[in-house]
Amino acid sequence: MAAPFRIILRSSCKWTPKYSSIQPHAPILRIPKRFLCTTHTRKEARAFPSIFIAIGLIGTAAYYVLAPTSHKTLNSDSFIPYTITSRQPISPTSAIFTISPHHHDPSLPYLLPSSQEWKYPLWSVEFKQPEVQIARHYTPLPPTDGENTKDGTLSFYIRAIGGGEMSTYLNRLGVGRDVYLRGPHKGFDVLKRLGEQKNVVFLAGGTGVVPGMQVARAVLERDATTSVELLWAVRKREELQQCRQGGSTKPWWNFWSTAAPAELTAEVEEPSAMGKQLARMKARYGQRLTIRVAVDEERTRFTERDIGEALASGGRALPSPGCQLHDQCLHMHASEFEDADTKCQCSPADKPGKNLLMVSGPDGFIAHYAGDKKWIGGTLTQGTVGGVAGVLQRKNPVLANDWLVLKL
Repeated sequence: MAAPFRIILRSSCKWTPKYSSIQPHAPILRIPKRFLCTTHTRKEARAFPSIFIAIGLIGTAAYYVLAPTSHKTLNSDSFIPYTITSRQPISPTSAIFTISPHHHDPSLPYLLPSSQEWKYPLWSVEFKQPEVQIARHYTPLPPTDGENTKDGTLSFYIRAIGGGEMSTYLNRLGVGRDVYLRGPHKGFDVLKRLGEQKNVVFLAGGTGVVPGMQVARAVLERDATTSVELLWAVRKREELQQCRQGGSTKPWWNFWSTAAPAELTAEVEEPSAMGKQLARMKARYGQRLTIRVAVDEERTRFTERDIGEALASGGRALPSPGCQLHDQCLHMHASEFEDADTKCQCSPADKPGKNLLMVSGPDGFIAHYAGDKKWIGGTLTQGTVGGVAGVLQRKNPVLANDWLVLKL
């Protein structure tokens, strides 16, 4: 869903905010009256109820934390062990992890039946940090051409964030170590929201590019007339290209010769592991996929003008009031994790659909380009459209009808 920046935990019926204990709530203990202290109770007896409660709570918590699970393969209820089979460093703080399940699953829950194709256009899994009992969502990288998806192997682009408990923990692990996963968790159904429209603009910060790669693959594979513009903002050039030993902080390749965000080609020089994956996607989809990169340390960024030019390519869409999939107002209180009963209320004769502007990255990045997300009743919701997207909509109200804004 976060991309890797999404800190949303799944409880028994809701998504709970920030880091949280992953064990279920312990049942409430009711103490019979005969155990309650009175003014006539001996001092030794007064301590008994407190001891009794403490032992009961500790025992109950231990049961939920340590009780074995009956599941051996990936599921959305319990955490399952996977082994890290490779770790490709990208920068001092980021790497691509590839993991494999301990037990083979003949019917993986994220694949279409009897197929190697992913079931969902956008999805994630939870990783558990067993040392402090927290969990966080990470988005798998889409498989490369010819990759065998039925073996259950998954890859993740993970960057250690200062103060990030989960990402720091994962970056300490080496090949052969185990991690624990739960999922899959379905994100926005971007294909149904796109409908008859043809254009997706995905603005990604850091590892938020991975959901963008998922979306691009799903959209471009479905319809040969669609197009995706992926705008990726990174802190350092080394996330995309390998740095030469002892190299300067200034760009030395023609690829980075302009002050504006540069367009990635399939022939990018000395690509990092992430650069190779993006270059392969560019080679596969050609002009239908545009990838532009801004590098923070080189003072290039995506401006209001850049976003406006990207949105200018969208086709006209009909208004969709009251539709759960296409009405922006109804998304204000929606989670990025799709409800099973979310359906289109538009008439098929209207050829429903919206062009999509999607934003994924750190909270501040999302807020700047699309406005803050909001916590409502323990669920992180979309909130109103603000930031750069809101400014563009006020300047050109047509954009608010033609483009649906989604925050990940």
